[in-house]
Amino acid sequence: MNAPTRATAARLDRVDAAKGISILLVVAHHVVWYMRHAGLAPAPVVMADEAFASLRMPLFFLASGLVAAGPLAAPWRVVLHKRVAFFLYLYAIWTIIRFAFFATLVPPEVDPDGSADPVAFALALLLPGPSMWFLYALAVFAVLTKLARPLPVWVQLGAPGALSALVGAGLVDFGDTRWTYLARFLFFFVLGCHARALVERIAAATSLLRVGLAGVVCVVAAGAVVALGLRGVPGVVLALQCLAVGAGLLAAAWFARYRFGRPLVLLGTLTLPVYLIHMMWLALVMTGLRHVDISVPAAYALPFVLVPLLTVLSLLTRRALTAAGATWLFALPPRLAYRAA
Repeated sequence: MNAPTRATAARLDRVDAAKGISILLVVAHHVVWYMRHAGLAPAPVVMADEAFASLRMPLFFLASGLVAAGPLAAPWRVVLHKRVAFFLYLYAIWTIIRFAFFATLVPPEVDPDGSADPVAFALALLLPGPSMWFLYALAVFAVLTKLARPLPVWVQLGAPGALSALVGAGLVDFGDTRWTYLARFLFFFVLGCHARALVERIAAATSLLRVGLAGVVCVVAAGAVVALGLRGVPGVVLALQCLAVGAGLLAAAWFARYRFGRPLVLLGTLTLPVYLIHMMWLALVMTGLRHVDISVPAAYALPFVLVPLLTVLSLLTRRALTAAGATWLFALPPRLAYRAA
């Protein structure tokens, strides 16, 4: 295999940096979520977390689409092994692990998700569960995107875009948060599969000034939408998400240019174990914090402490598990994995 060129390596670094930003925001969201459940989250911290909702998962799915574009062009056998069986296998394994962990080690009052509920667990083995739904979504999105490949690109993007606009405005309701998430974010996965050239143009235009300006535009636009009560207008929430994703791509490309951004790029190659493991460590930490009197300044500082801590603990856990031979927790067993003829 030929070594990647500098241009190719730069493109991969940008995508990995975007994934790194996304997983940090996901961990931060879960930290704030657990803090809210425990009554520890200051209102400004909650507001900041809600403000990033337009960025974290849309950017994550866009980056996933960029990565999946190549495999989805392969024959169905490859797609079913690499993009469907792989994610559904991980979904099933880690749903079982999560249930067993929360049922035995975490007090019910700590968990905002009811993860030890046996009925919810049984349903989660068939339908997208509360925490592992991202893996379920990637498998479903792979099938839908592969099926839609014969259609014109404008149809492939227009249909999920219209669905996302309607769901974001609250005009279409699936009655379940996870199905709503799938309906809202399919557009960004498909966009990632088709918009590599656009992403590259945005990334090539990055600078610290443009990153800052893009952030200001996002804040002003979001504030205007809230002040004018426009969230119920179809397409407004989707437009905010697109603005946020553009700002996120500029930021990712800027970080990827410099040496101090290398840890973020590296983290982007290791998002899967962080996603799978961090909430179990978070539950243990919050179980211990139940018995600690948290001051207001400490509550403001807690997310900045816990996000890097949980990320590192997740990566160390993954290293320990793989060193112990439990590679099957993070990859399809060899007899199930795709092997080229």
